[in-house]
Amino acid sequence: MTKKEEQYKMRKWQILDIALNHFIQFGYYGTSTRKIAEEAGISSGLMFHYFPNKLALYESLVEIGCEKLTIDSGEGESPLLFFERQVEWFLSVATQNNFASRMFVFMGLVAINAKDISERVAQMMREHDVETMSVPYIEKGQELGVIRQGDPLTLSVLFYSSIQGFAETLVARDNLKLPEKEWFLAILKNDNKE
Repeated sequence: MTKKEEQYKMRKWQILDIALNHFIQFGYYGTSTRKIAEEAGISSGLMFHYFPNKLALYESLVEIGCEKLTIDSGEGESPLLFFERQVEWFLSVATQNNFASRMFVFMGLVAINAKDISERVAQMMREHDVETMSVPYIEKGQELGVIRQGDPLTLSVLFYSSIQGFAETLVARDNLKLPEKEWFLAILKNDNKE
């Protein structure tokens, strides 16, 4: 990669990082590309060299979030091991940098507002619905008796909501310690198995 390409990539990530903060704080409609450019130390015209408009900037962030919202098909894998890997991944990115935690907050907001902003964003969110994609693992775990009984989708949503909620709190509170992975898994584990 040439120095110019490297600078372009670094500037693009700087804009994305600033935009992430703005979308979280002000929402899609309250976010101003002029203010993002100003904070990045560039002109609005130069910013549009990187992203043609606010929607393209927003969709780029959603694409980054959706890249992480995938389910590794652990063929033949224990359902609890599958969910353990989900927690381990979250805990590893939560300790690496604040961008990942802020991305959790952003994607939570996107899930609520996607259909009002862009059909493309709504489609990306439907295609990366980890709660629904995890239902077969809950059902299998229930059949094996290792995951508690109850509506599989509700259990999946509860599990991921606890991770989402913790990520949001982590962004707001600098001194928060990460929980043990077992605390998240306890939401799903069947304590009544014989």
